[in-house]
Amino acid sequence: MSDELVSVVIPVFNGAPFVAKAVASVRAQGHGAVEILVVDDGSTDGTQEVLKRLEQSDGIRWFQRSHGGPARSRNYGIAAAQGQFIALLDCDDIWLPGKLAAQLAVMRARPDVGLVHTDFEVRFEDGTLEERVSARSSREPMVQAFAGGHVALPSTLLIRKSVLDQIGSLDPELYGSEDSDLTIRLFRVTRFECIDEVLVHKLQRGHGYRDMAFDEQTHRERVLASRDRFLMRLEGFAPLTATQRAALDREWANYFLLKGAAAERAGRRSDARRHYWEAICKAPTRVRCYTRWLRTLKP
Repeated sequence: MSDELVSVVIPVFNGAPFVAKAVASVRAQGHGAVEILVVDDGSTDGTQEVLKRLEQSDGIRWFQRSHGGPARSRNYGIAAAQGQFIALLDCDDIWLPGKLAAQLAVMRARPDVGLVHTDFEVRFEDGTLEERVSARSSREPMVQAFAGGHVALPSTLLIRKSVLDQIGSLDPELYGSEDSDLTIRLFRVTRFECIDEVLVHKLQRGHGYRDMAFDEQTHRERVLASRDRFLMRLEGFAPLTATQRAALDREWANYFLLKGAAAERAGRRSDARRHYWEAICKAPTRVRCYTRWLRTLKP
């Protein structure tokens, strides 16, 4: 087995239209020592038939699981991986040529680096560009405060397996915040390096492809419960710097604004007022900006 075996973990839920392109983008890297592990997260759109064909044509290994969310699927794939490097790839994203070679070159030259990521572009399904992200530096307060400015999109990551072993598995209870949690925990134990080149295309899916195995209300509730768990974990990173405290308060304010809006939609006006007040207490400036933005949407 090569010392540079790369295990590529691809979670998929209802990704039949996309996953073959993701797999093809890995094979096109030209790195011979690659294993591709696809974890089907209870898809209902015929994804399994696509994976059977990819098993024959591209030699992937795939696993079928009941729906448990992306964190659980990634954990399952990582546990089955045999490589010394783990690469993550969402089923609807693609790698551009040279991505893996550039990252492995950094890993060879820099033993102190445990994670290499890259710039990326967000594109719509018709191929048009929505955003180009310079991943080394972000203006987002949370990213600046807790991840050194690194916007580490999962599909761009190449991680030493030994570093992942230090932080443990992804938290399966996080639904929508698992990526941020992973980035922050990795940043606390290893050095990041970024390749300042767009080497990944992230797909901005249409609403019809939303990754939901349940109704809209349940989806919102799970996302909010996940965000609460994630923010409480950050509170445990004490002592926090002043910058971290301000960034975390801003995220709490965002959370309480969302909680207030959900309560208002449900007709629970007293709960909505309480959540809006909690948001004001956390970050008054953030709430004023949010209120001004809402006014611009009124006819």
